[in-house]
Amino acid sequence: MSQQDIQCTMCGQQFDPNQHLACQACPMHSGCNLVCCPACGYQTVDPGRSKIVRLARFFSTLRSCSRSAQDRIDSTTLADVPPGCRAEVVGFSAGFPPDRRAYLQSYGLVLNYSVQVLQHSPVTIVRLDHLELALENDLARGILVKLPTPDQIDQPGG
Repeated sequence: MSQQDIQCTMCGQQFDPNQHLACQACPMHSGCNLVCCPACGYQTVDPGRSKIVRLARFFSTLRSCSRSAQDRIDSTTLADVPPGCRAEVVGFSAGFPPDRRAYLQSYGLVLNYSVQVLQHSPVTIVRLDHLELALENDLARGILVKLPTPDQIDQPGG
């Protein structure tokens, strides 16, 4: 897998997004950030072309550089959060694929953001404001979170 290759979230096929652009005949193609999986046809955001992904990577880099030693990430993952509870995203596990991180960040799953877990079976579903994301359970185990303290739960908006 080269640095540019991405993995289809639907079928798992790895491919070079520059070789398999979605809708090449479309007149809006030049401004489109979608790529099409050559195996199943599933369209997804190309992390290399998306301005939102590049912006999220920039801010993620800034945050990680300014993080102090006392802000170390603990080992609680999104998969550990009971359904119905909220948690704050604090990082990603060491082996978490960078392309998957960029993909999730393009949907708003970024550091220091609060998410609500809705369910864990058959997949983990989280709510980010007005968006619900379905995550494979392995992916949920790679997202590190911080659970709110009891006094934060009782506060409005907690």
